[in-house]
Amino acid sequence: MWMNAARAARVWMLVASLIIAAMVGGAAAPAVHAADATSTPSASATASGSSSSSDSGDAVTVTDNITDTENLLGDNLGKVSDALDRVKKEDGVTVKLMFLPKFVEGKDPNEWAKEVLKATNPAPNTVLLAVASEDGNLVVAVSANSDDWLSSKEAVDSLSKAAWAPLNEQTPDWSGSAIALATQISALKKSSSSSRFSTVGIVVFVIALVVLAAAATAFVVIHRRRKARINRQLARRERRRARRNAGSANDSTDGSADGSSSVGSPDDSTNDSADIQETSSTEVHA
Repeated sequence: MWMNAARAARVWMLVASLIIAAMVGGAAAPAVHAADATSTPSASATASGSSSSSDSGDAVTVTDNITDTENLLGDNLGKVSDALDRVKKEDGVTVKLMFLPKFVEGKDPNEWAKEVLKATNPAPNTVLLAVASEDGNLVVAVSANSDDWLSSKEAVDSLSKAAWAPLNEQTPDWSGSAIALATQISALKKSSSSSRFSTVGIVVFVIALVVLAAAATAFVVIHRRRKARINRQLARRERRRARRNAGSANDSTDGSADGSSSVGSPDDSTNDSADIQETSSTEVHA
């Protein structure tokens, strides 16, 4: 019976330990969630850079890359940071993100975004995406020291359209907006490179055609000159041959005339023979 009492005591002690552990765990859980909630904005700040600056005293902190005062990116902060890093590495574009409740009242959002971006002393090819979650509005600003393919009105409009599409859904996709912006930057860069290569290819092709045309013209001119020179040489040879043939014909005509004048007529030969016979007979009779 003493052993049963001891066993029962141990059971009750175990139950009490479990109850106490459950009570301690329940009290500690809210503290953990509170820490997560307060640490998330600082995590976005550390993921974007280090130091921060204020935008003309409007109590909005601008970090190096990402400002998310509403914790709208949440668990997708890593994906957004990876997308920004990829754009920086592959396309040479720095992207800054600002997720705020509202834009500054009394200021044009576009002008305000330009002032904020300028205050950060941006590197060349820097893009700022500012989103006002409560206003349902966004602004895309590009630094003045950016390339034409990124700073043109068409490029800025395409970036705004790409960033706005995920926010225009029934449930706004805040991280999707940032990633869509980065994707569109890469597309613009690729299009610009393809266009530049196409232009270079066209220039090279035109130069090649000019060179080929010049070479063909030179070949035709040289060929014609060579042919004309050969024809002149052949004509001179024909003239010399004709003169030689004419000279030979004249020499033959003169030789024939001289031969006919030196040979005696048949009558003269007969007379000579008669004279010779007559002389011979006279000598015999004598």
